[in-house]
Amino acid sequence: MSESDFIREVDEELRDEQLKKAWDRFGPIVIGIALLIVLATAANKGWDYWKESQAAQSGDAFLAALALSDEGKSAEALVAFEVLQKEGTGGYPVLAKMRLAGEAAKEGKIDEAISQFNALASDSAVDKNIQDLARLRAASLQLDQGLFDEVILQLSSLMDESAFRHSAREFVMLGYLEKTEFDKAMPIAERIVQDAESPAPLRQRAEVYVSYIRSQIGDVSSVAKEAN
Repeated sequence: MSESDFIREVDEELRDEQLKKAWDRFGPIVIGIALLIVLATAANKGWDYWKESQAAQSGDAFLAALALSDEGKSAEALVAFEVLQKEGTGGYPVLAKMRLAGEAAKEGKIDEAISQFNALASDSAVDKNIQDLARLRAASLQLDQGLFDEVILQLSSLMDESAFRHSAREFVMLGYLEKTEFDKAMPIAERIVQDAESPAPLRQRAEVYVSYIRSQIGDVSSVAKEAN
């Protein structure tokens, strides 16, 4: 055996010995970490499966409650929505609250429905789009109640950036029309007409509103001239 071969063999034996010592010292730790990783991955997968399973159950319960409502079984639907509000997972408790408010309105309990919608609209834990929708639903009931100032106050901030800005503009415009404040209703009606993103049916209604407001402004001007 040459000197170089001898040195290499000794070097390999020393390296093997060092590796053995290192494994004897750190092997259990490495195995423990590996087991923790496996267990954590399994637990995470199990948690995801559980959440998906619970969400699916809540979804089925929500659809069943909707079916009861559509069938005119209001009392049973209310019970189902109340259970889902308390025990549901994901976004279904919030959807159940929306439906409970809607059921109250359908039964003629307008003040109760408005209160429930407003509670959702002011709940910072609720998704912003749901908050805006709840505010819009409350406003639609308030219009029928003659609460025009409330509608204008609640929805004016939604006319620019909200996903429901088109409906908000129409409701605010109607609020001003009911108050016969045509000078404030006109810019909103014109804005709806000019906005290329306005839904076609809304734009068509706004065109009618513009014509109506112009006729009213003309009538007011004529009366003012006659008075002078």
